[in-house]
Amino acid sequence: MAESIGVIKLPINRLHIELTNICNFSCEFCPDSKMKRQRGMMPVEMPKAILEEVRDTKVVKMVLFHIMGEPTLYPNLIDVVEYANNKGIDTCLTTNGSRLDERLLDELVQAGIDRIIISLQTPDEKTFKLRGARGINFDEYVERIIRIAKRFLSSEGKTRLTISFLSSPLRRLIIPIFPEVSIADTAADLKKYLILWADKIMRDTPVESRFNDVLEQIKRIWTLKENTIIISNRVSLHTRVMGDWAVHFDKKNVNAIFGYCPGIQENFGILWNGDYTFCCTDYDGATATHNFHDTSIREYLMSEPVQNTVKAFNRFRVVHPYCKQCLGDRNILNALVKQIGSIGYFKWMKRN
Repeated sequence: MAESIGVIKLPINRLHIELTNICNFSCEFCPDSKMKRQRGMMPVEMPKAILEEVRDTKVVKMVLFHIMGEPTLYPNLIDVVEYANNKGIDTCLTTNGSRLDERLLDELVQAGIDRIIISLQTPDEKTFKLRGARGINFDEYVERIIRIAKRFLSSEGKTRLTISFLSSPLRRLIIPIFPEVSIADTAADLKKYLILWADKIMRDTPVESRFNDVLEQIKRIWTLKENTIIISNRVSLHTRVMGDWAVHFDKKNVNAIFGYCPGIQENFGILWNGDYTFCCTDYDGATATHNFHDTSIREYLMSEPVQNTVKAFNRFRVVHPYCKQCLGDRNILNALVKQIGSIGYFKWMKRN
């Protein structure tokens, strides 16, 4: 029988460690500019202590170094990755890619990082303007990402690279409060971008002959779900639908009373100051009830707020105030659609 902590089955897929919430981008679809909590860097002793507990308890499958912020700004990043690798912990780095040059890539690979996700998100010069990037223009950005991807395709190793794209299908219905943000609104647009980037990445590499296979994968994508396109055993493209988390919590909602979210049953996070959070959209620590300084991971997972939230979701009920806001919407009809949709998406669509 699988081990569990209360109603939470172990191991949980992902623990997100926020090494810093400071970022060199200011994306319009990200709530970075709305974040009210203090900016800072996690003291290097803390991620090491967290990793020690992860190794000892085996409560999670993988550690990811990201919630808010750009983790490559963290001065002790390589030290922390190497520490995790020495403990036998699988790790993943999510980065906007702007600072990922050959030197840093080599250091990350040598330190033992298992996966790197580049949040490309905006695939052309027009949409790149949404990123508020500092110190790098679009052409430089493209060149850097293509160069990194080609290095993965031309070498062997355990580290895998994923390049992530956003899409905004039916954006006036899904995110009507943010209609000016348009990134691959249609399947045709998304496929066009993926083909363009796949061609740039694969050209003049050992896997160039597989381009037609990649095209066939791209033809089968669906914009209303997450898609993964395999380029090689080390490189893949990934797409997901853009949400409204940058502005959703600014407005008064009709709160949800039913619905579903896998939330902490699949992932949870520890912010740079040690606060626990159980929601991937919780950029301001609104769900924080405990801190790693005085509460172990197991104690946190067993805490009443966490257990009650998961128990309710297992009965398709929403009890936590933040979850009520998240799964609610601006009027009764939209809130109803969103609540029903959350059950359909997380219980069926995302798993198929």
